[in-house]
Amino acid sequence: MASVYSASGENRYGTVAVRGEIQFGLHYNYRQTTLEVFVKQSRDLAPVDIKRNRSDPYAKVYLLPDRSKSGKRKTKVKKHTLSPMFDENLKFTASLSDLENRTLWLTVWHSDMFGRNDFLGEVLLPLAGRIFDDPTPHWYQLQERSEIIEDPSLTALHRGDVIVALKYVPSESSPVKKSKAKSKGSLHVLVKEAKGLIAVRPNGNIDALCKGNLIPEKSKSSKSKTNICRRTSNPVWNSTLIFEDVNHQELKERALELNIWNHDRLATKEFLGGVRLNLGTGLCHGKPVEWMDAMGIEVTLWQSVVERAGLWVEGSLPLRISMERPVGE
Repeated sequence: MASVYSASGENRYGTVAVRGEIQFGLHYNYRQTTLEVFVKQSRDLAPVDIKRNRSDPYAKVYLLPDRSKSGKRKTKVKKHTLSPMFDENLKFTASLSDLENRTLWLTVWHSDMFGRNDFLGEVLLPLAGRIFDDPTPHWYQLQERSEIIEDPSLTALHRGDVIVALKYVPSESSPVKKSKAKSKGSLHVLVKEAKGLIAVRPNGNIDALCKGNLIPEKSKSSKSKTNICRRTSNPVWNSTLIFEDVNHQELKERALELNIWNHDRLATKEFLGGVRLNLGTGLCHGKPVEWMDAMGIEVTLWQSVVERAGLWVEGSLPLRISMERPVGE
């Protein structure tokens, strides 16, 4: 177990007595699968410059347990005020099921020109069970620094998210072929981007690619992959993987794996996280299989693909830290 706060000299705690409030609202954008944190304003903050009775405040937000650099959102600094108007909308890509395991951690800081920022207060807000139906900003009392204990197992469970769109494209059959129940089409998978990938090695670069595999494998066309995005934990691929010769009803008995790898040319390729989409029944043609294990949004998205042939469906999926079955490249 480790404290959520670092011991670095960049941030200072206890230099001022915490006081004041902050006003913010929460809204979930279902279309974009994003949590929007509207940070409106603060009032009656503690002054760091006591003589002039002022501070240079800004707000910073994380969704714990993710404290990676890519998981940080912050407002602009407001100069020489104890009651700043921020009026900023900070967005986090996350599924509703993922938010059940998150805690919103908002902190307010005084921005120092030499980088030694002073802590002005915090708000901790667990998101489990929260209904995001009222975006109206509410006032929250700023609290003293709390000794949050971070569970390493929770941190390990979050490896970021992948955003994908899928569509089953029926074959353009002639009237004769339409009578055949086994006419085949293709599965199109648009791998848009990933958010908040975590390097396996400390301070390691990420050269990310995504590999797709339609299970059970029936041909070479059951595998496909994106291009490589260099040196980023938030790769944007916008690559379409196409799996040919797929029967529509067959999708109920198959699964789509998407695995993200760090494609290091000089070292062993590293697994960064993956998802497996299927109906989650545990069965394939009535027989138990380990890979029919999807849960939550993995199942929901795959059901939509099966039920809405010819239409795109899109979702943000939390990455698994392990695919449990042996994962080949």
